[in-house]
Amino acid sequence: MAYAPKKLVWEITFSCNMNCIHCGSDCSSVEKPYQLTTAECFKIIRDLAELGCESIVLSGGEPLLRKDYGAIAAEIQRHGMKVSFISNGDLVNEETVKVLRAIRPDAFGISLDAGEAYLHDYIRGKKGSFDKVIKAFHLLLENGITPSVVSTIHKLNFDQLPKIREVLMKSKVRLWQIQYGDYIGRMTKQTMITEAQFWKMGIFILETQQKYKKYFDVVNGADVFGYNGVLGEQIQGCWTGCYAGMQCLGLGSDGSVRGCLSLQKDEFIEPYTTRDRSLVDIWNDPESFKYNRQFDCSMLTGYCKSCIYAAVCKAGCVRSASIEGGRCNPYCLYKIEKEGFTSEEQARIHFCKEELAEIYNPLKELPKEFYSQYEKK
Repeated sequence: MAYAPKKLVWEITFSCNMNCIHCGSDCSSVEKPYQLTTAECFKIIRDLAELGCESIVLSGGEPLLRKDYGAIAAEIQRHGMKVSFISNGDLVNEETVKVLRAIRPDAFGISLDAGEAYLHDYIRGKKGSFDKVIKAFHLLLENGITPSVVSTIHKLNFDQLPKIREVLMKSKVRLWQIQYGDYIGRMTKQTMITEAQFWKMGIFILETQQKYKKYFDVVNGADVFGYNGVLGEQIQGCWTGCYAGMQCLGLGSDGSVRGCLSLQKDEFIEPYTTRDRSLVDIWNDPESFKYNRQFDCSMLTGYCKSCIYAAVCKAGCVRSASIEGGRCNPYCLYKIEKEGFTSEEQARIHFCKEELAEIYNPLKELPKEFYSQYEKK
């Protein structure tokens, strides 16, 4: 077997009980009518075990909304694979923790997008969600379950990174993934961070890794941070290309297959679902995941095409590199080191309240607390 899907991120449900402004999947409160059945999920798990998969992350939507999440997780473990979760934390309570305690997942990931309640609640579209996240941290730790955090950053919460760090240190959460949001799903291009903010985030990640190591076991920028160059290699080492369809795999709640769950564009979704063919056959098909398995530097565009790391880096994260068409990553630490920022707008780090209001109010009206924060300064 030329490739093995070491890690799978699985959207076991499309349904979600929140309405996040940056949701890349554009999930809704209503499940798709063609969600995989429990039996179909179990067949996929057997296929993954046969393929040599090592760990599975159950995601959504909100995975705890699916009534059989415990059975799916237990079946994964029964086949010798590790299991973890990515959740919004809203349904972590005494009842669900009993199930999780029996499963003992490797980690239970919760999204935290601000260090202040009013802003996290606004971004997540649900009042009281910040307080529930904090309670979830304590409940998980009390029951011997490792909490981790994923923070998705855009212009509105860029300045919140130090405050999120404080919350995590206080809550004794030691695993933290920091990523920026792309303008897919519900997120708009105007809300995306600038190149200068991306650079500052890289410095923040490195600073947290070095100066706060007694508080954190892992702080990383996922696969959207890099690539190569001085700062990129300090953050995550030498980048050797995206592993989507090579060592990683993503599954939709309807059985759709892609090399990585974050690859939402139709061009990256394989033509067969797990209802059409077995996952083993799809994975082993030489025509699957062409964008990585049959990569050639001629696929690259823009700056990435002439970069000295082109053949190794392959434009970094495929999702980020393809967001504007072609295959050229607009966010690259090495490129910034060599070329600087591409425009005056991309060189900006701070935005005033009026600018942020103009960007975000068309999506969802900002709360009064947003304006009062500026009045206090």
